[in-house]
Amino acid sequence: MGNGCCHRSAVRIQVGEPREEKPNIVRLNLPTQLEQARQRKSVLYQGEASENTFTDLSTPRTGKIIRWKRGELIGEGAYAKVYQCMNIETGELLAVKHFRLSDDPKKIEREFINLKNEITLLRELNHPNVVQYYQTELSNEMTSIDVMLEYVPGGSLKKILQKYDFLEEEVIKNYGKQLVRGLAYLHENGIIHRDLKSANVLVTTSGIVKLTDFGSSKKFLENEGKLSRSLKGSPYWMAPEVVLREGHTYSADIWSLGCVLIEMSSGQPPWSNYSKDAKEVLKLISTPDNYPIIPKCSRTLKSLIHMCLQRDQFLRPTAQQVLEHEFFVENSNEDCSLTSTRPL
Repeated sequence: MGNGCCHRSAVRIQVGEPREEKPNIVRLNLPTQLEQARQRKSVLYQGEASENTFTDLSTPRTGKIIRWKRGELIGEGAYAKVYQCMNIETGELLAVKHFRLSDDPKKIEREFINLKNEITLLRELNHPNVVQYYQTELSNEMTSIDVMLEYVPGGSLKKILQKYDFLEEEVIKNYGKQLVRGLAYLHENGIIHRDLKSANVLVTTSGIVKLTDFGSSKKFLENEGKLSRSLKGSPYWMAPEVVLREGHTYSADIWSLGCVLIEMSSGQPPWSNYSKDAKEVLKLISTPDNYPIIPKCSRTLKSLIHMCLQRDQFLRPTAQQVLEHEFFVENSNEDCSLTSTRPL
């Protein structure tokens, strides 16, 4: 028994000594939170000019910083989470898009540049059919960025379609016209959205449509050519010239508009009846003379979708010409069951 007691005593001594040394080891080998923040700052800003640029961007549009409190999660995408939040001074409900920055120094800089480009674009936009931007905040630890936007309680068009399946043509006409007005405003200001789909269209409780998510958008400079060759967007809604990287411009949004019209008419994205695999869908889009199926709809809506889905991008109408199409200006309400479903 004596030997057992002695053994237990030896164990206590061996365990106790490392515990006393451990805090010193941590202090010597791990950087403090302040040091980590400094390291991230050097990667993010890359100089005083860059820091001043972001400071200018993060200045609230109204000039007054909104003090806010985060609420429930209302949406989530590949790069960010969206929360409802409240202005704690006025009680106004807003939305905050929360971006978590990578821990990889090589990725941080790219993410930061993309976010700055999106914020720069958002600050310039002011239209009833485009979501309103308020302010941007970078966390003290420089690990995340919060972009504050208008809160649209009705949710996305995608969620509406999930609830109600397809939409009646009068609703498509109402939503579609507002959608095109938003696109016309963007195009007039040199901006391609490049990711138009039902998930990026918000609808208020009173039926006002608002374009959102400008992470893939591009603004052409005055002295810049009006063609881009980057692969941007979501497969089901991509125009052929985007998939083939032939160079795309504003007309790529018009193709995507035609896809959204199909989506509203059928409740499903175009091409989804052929395949659920993104690579296969991209192959379908890139194949010459291939078109998505148009669901049963009126003659005028079918005509509009035909116009938008011209494979030759230079034959597609402008957003302003789409607004002048008879589907949006006609007074009669044609029975949508008269036209059968068939490919273009």
